[in-house]
Amino acid sequence: MNRCEGCKLCNLGTTYRICIPPPSDKIRGCIISRDPSSAFLKTLDKFRQLPADQKGNLWFNAPPRWLYNKISNFMNYPESSWDMDKLQHFLDKQCYWTHLHKCPTKPRENQDQDQKGMSGMKEYFPPFQYATGKSCADTWFEYEFNEYGLKDKIIITLGRDVEKFFGPWAKYHNLENSENIIRLPHPSGRNRLWNKNSKQKESIIKEIDRLLQLI
Repeated sequence: MNRCEGCKLCNLGTTYRICIPPPSDKIRGCIISRDPSSAFLKTLDKFRQLPADQKGNLWFNAPPRWLYNKISNFMNYPESSWDMDKLQHFLDKQCYWTHLHKCPTKPRENQDQDQKGMSGMKEYFPPFQYATGKSCADTWFEYEFNEYGLKDKIIITLGRDVEKFFGPWAKYHNLENSENIIRLPHPSGRNRLWNKNSKQKESIIKEIDRLLQLI
């Protein structure tokens, strides 16, 4: 059975589903982002051509790398520090990266005028909508969770939309009190929660400290 059958995006002609290969080393954690940007498609094509020993999440200019940079800046840790070296190895070699929404998207403000009429389009990248993202996650996330044995691994949720889905999901699976779940803002450059003067500063520092202790 096609797991995407019934999704309203299934018949729009989108030929891409973003699925990041698992790391070559033993998986110790998982990063959950909201959705893959269509801007990464060219990069992913190049990624597939790399030798296996060069395929790491931080090869992308994408959430794993953004998160690394945000933590380094937020904690005032130089990249040469032991904590950052350890974090890079974890994100790049031991962490599975996935999304709630598998199809690539475009921000609403970047929608091309000719994409607004979807009929007959060869390729269409929709703006993110939580309802569609939740439907996709309901279809795929439990499969990934079980397939890669993530129950006892470090889970890093990025942003409000991911937490909105993952919070009830974790509670249903009796994981809501797990010490292995790290909740952080999405590391987009536009996210003001990473401002060092934000009201969430202490809670972010606490989550980062827990992450660094776990890895």
